[in-house]
Amino acid sequence: MTSNRSVEFLYLQQEDCVKAGGYDMKGTMQATERSFFLHGKKDFIQPGKPVIRWGGPETEETTGRIMSMPSFVGGAKYDQELQEKGMIGQVNTSGIKFIPSKPHNPEKHNLPRANAIIIITDPDTLMPACIMDGTLVSAMRTGAASGVAAKYLARKGSKVMGLVGASVQGITQTMAVKEGVPTLEACKVFDLNRGTCEKFVREMKKLGVELDFQIVDSAREAFEDSDVICTATMAKEPYVNGDWYKEGALHCEISFWDTPPEALTVMDFVVVDDWYQVKHHGVDVAWRAVRDGIIPEEKILGNLGEIVVGEKQGRTDDAQRIFFNPIGMGIHDLSEAHRVYENAKRMGIGQPLKLWDNPVLG
Repeated sequence: MTSNRSVEFLYLQQEDCVKAGGYDMKGTMQATERSFFLHGKKDFIQPGKPVIRWGGPETEETTGRIMSMPSFVGGAKYDQELQEKGMIGQVNTSGIKFIPSKPHNPEKHNLPRANAIIIITDPDTLMPACIMDGTLVSAMRTGAASGVAAKYLARKGSKVMGLVGASVQGITQTMAVKEGVPTLEACKVFDLNRGTCEKFVREMKKLGVELDFQIVDSAREAFEDSDVICTATMAKEPYVNGDWYKEGALHCEISFWDTPPEALTVMDFVVVDDWYQVKHHGVDVAWRAVRDGIIPEEKILGNLGEIVVGEKQGRTDDAQRIFFNPIGMGIHDLSEAHRVYENAKRMGIGQPLKLWDNPVLG
């Protein structure tokens, strides 16, 4: 008698991910905070990101790059605590995100700049359990990282958000920061293309984000008097001035080149998502500021996960200026992809596909 050796996985195209709650920022925030929590508890595995570049780090914004992000996220021994804290529950499996990015795609091919595929494995066999679009997951969890940072680091009662860069990442940044800071009332938005700002405002209203949106004429106007600032641009050289920050401001920098290392001298401290990963990648402004001796490494307070689990204290004073500089972690992608995958299974969404009926080898 022979056993069934076929392997089947669930395929989720982007439209399936949307149906399975991929655009639900509240859910994405729960999944992303879960991965920050488990990072703080050290219940994860996350190697440094392998990156293919056609030149130095700066060419990622011009020529493009291909990145892969493998990880394992646990949670079994913290399952009850995760659920009690509203972070959904354990993941306890591994996966990988493959994410190429080509900056000329929107203009030259009418395609998104980046695309992604995520593979989630069966924890027992390590065979693929799900292969899914990762573009939506990636965009949502990147926004959610800033949202979680704002939840823990923004000044209490923050009312005004400043946004520079009104494309896809600007949308998810704003969705997430509003979720993390419910007291926000207004968002000042600037983009080099005013039409992009106008499209952004229409999209935010369509998504039901309740803020008073104001299109401003410069990055400086977006920064000044804002409590929480997000920069999400394709800038190839810095433009931020340290004099623009009000007391108590939180700046979430998800781009690489918006902020010059010198601007970090006005910050009381810097928080990252994973200092090892930031150093390994070698591009983020927090690392360049330390590497070049502009700020001491002691100004890097630590990883956000350490604050989420209570191992370190974040903001202690309403006047503190804080800089959040995440590199972007594969554990966020896996945690959010797992949430969408679980929803899809429960809702009967997606297409079962076979890897094989019977393996030729093995």
